[in-house]
Amino acid sequence: MVIRKKTGLGLAFSLAVLLFLGKTAFAQNPAIDSLITKQRTLKQQKPSPGRDTLLVANLNLLTERLFNQNDSQAPAYLDSLRRLTATVKWPKGEGLYLRALGKSYDVKGKYTEAFNAYTKAIAALQRAGGDPYDLTYTYVLAAFVLNNNGMPQRCIEYLQKARPLAEKNENTNNLCWILDYLGDYNYYDSFGVKNYRKALGYYKQVEALPPRATSHNLKADNPHCLANVYYKLGYEKLADQNRDKALEIARRYNNRVVTFAIYADLADIAEEKGQYEQAIDYRQKSLEFATASGWREMQSRAENYLYQAYKKAGDYKSALNYLEIHRAHEDSMQRYQVQQKYDELQASYDAKKRETQIKELENKSLTQARNFLMILLLSGIGIMAYIVWTNRRLKDKNQQLVTKNREIGEALARGQTMERKRVASELHDNLNTKVAAVRWRLEALSGQGWQQYDQKIISDVLEMVNDVYGDIRLISHNLVPEELETKGLRVAVQTLVGKLKGNDMVGFSFVFEGPDRRLSTPVEYQLYTIVLELVNNIIKHAEARHAWISLTYQSDRVVLTVTDDGVGFNSLKTKANGVGLRNIQTRVEQLKGTWQVESMPQHTRITVEIPIEEVPVTESYT
Repeated sequence: MVIRKKTGLGLAFSLAVLLFLGKTAFAQNPAIDSLITKQRTLKQQKPSPGRDTLLVANLNLLTERLFNQNDSQAPAYLDSLRRLTATVKWPKGEGLYLRALGKSYDVKGKYTEAFNAYTKAIAALQRAGGDPYDLTYTYVLAAFVLNNNGMPQRCIEYLQKARPLAEKNENTNNLCWILDYLGDYNYYDSFGVKNYRKALGYYKQVEALPPRATSHNLKADNPHCLANVYYKLGYEKLADQNRDKALEIARRYNNRVVTFAIYADLADIAEEKGQYEQAIDYRQKSLEFATASGWREMQSRAENYLYQAYKKAGDYKSALNYLEIHRAHEDSMQRYQVQQKYDELQASYDAKKRETQIKELENKSLTQARNFLMILLLSGIGIMAYIVWTNRRLKDKNQQLVTKNREIGEALARGQTMERKRVASELHDNLNTKVAAVRWRLEALSGQGWQQYDQKIISDVLEMVNDVYGDIRLISHNLVPEELETKGLRVAVQTLVGKLKGNDMVGFSFVFEGPDRRLSTPVEYQLYTIVLELVNNIIKHAEARHAWISLTYQSDRVVLTVTDDGVGFNSLKTKANGVGLRNIQTRVEQLKGTWQVESMPQHTRITVEIPIEEVPVTESYT
């Protein structure tokens, strides 16, 4: 969580607390002290099944909290937990050790290893059964790894699995974290929702639960979140009160993450006032607390904030330095590999599910054959019954073939989507970063004393670099837009047109007719790719002032029409030689559709008609 604003007398108190935190070392966490004392007491008791399971559970909790505090003793405690769970034959112990192992990777930003360990822990805790509290908490940790790797919708799916279990627990820690994330999802700009009233509703639910919660992190984080949303809604006094409360709890329990966030908020305020030197000082302090927390995720965020602050202040050399440090940390966390691991697990789950369905079909067929033979022997009408049975089996086989073809098509679409995501990630994270670095170095050149000819060359190069940067950004954002996966073709095209309205060359408009429903994945992705191809042709070649995109859903087909008032082209010659139109023709043929091209000066229209098979709408979380 990141606090955004601070004003009035509350800001003065907050600064005083932060100065105290900055000048004094963190004392031992009283909650950890209590766990260490309990561990020593349990060791002195006589061995028994009840005592041994309590020893494992307490050592697990102690180990995970030490990792949260970046305590140097945490690895030693993790090794002790490993040896203890190998000795105490408790089914739940294996899951607790795997979760602690996942936490050790999580704080270091080793997300692939962390997600793998959490997944194994979930399986072990499901096998163990019993109280679902630890299983629920493991779901929450795995969900947050998915969120930190750019998969908020997958995170929500995991939290939805965990919420029914969390609502059954007396201890409300897990329910608080789930509701807190839903509040963040509606609050923070990065998720694109910004529904502050809805976020406040979730945070207020969390505020009512801590009397039954045991996490001290929650007790500092919740008033921190309330302060953020109260400020956004204009309740500055309530924001100050909650922020002061968060600072006090963070100081008492040495919560470096909340303190890192508060310094980040003070920097935001300074930047809004144009006080960049003060903002950079706050950003440096924020990085110190993020580093001290031991969480690589927080450290990477703090480095990114410093890069942005230096860039706003015009210090491009320092900005580039922190950008390189930030990118190195991002690369070390292997976020894309987590997405691959998730896709592998999902594919494995789907394969097992299909295998089970096939076995059920086989068993069903065997049962039908046995019953038929019994009826054949008893009734004496073998030939007629055999014909009926044979026809029935043929129908089943045909249906299975249809189903299998559909599954293969969907698998191909998923594979294409994964490859698009990989290419988009490479373009955005690697190539565009390098182009940005080149642009900043060019902008940093003073040009004093240069000849006019040299200055003109540098200006032209900088303009071309800016064009390349914009093109790469547009391509990477539109390869696999999130709206296409979650909300369908209509919303994806509408969003694309919204982005194109900033294009000074061509004015784009979008019209939709028919019932709003989801199409099959191959149809939606192929049609969206055709739209991108036609839009690119208009921008690059048509010399048009206006363009119109029309999408019509009929009962048995979808009709896409793209029209512009440009210079036109020789449709027969271009269809034969143009790579873009040949690509469109190939995609239309794959979908068993038809298309037509009409072109003359000031009027070019391309119409695509695709037969569709209606599929149920899958609602995405909002």
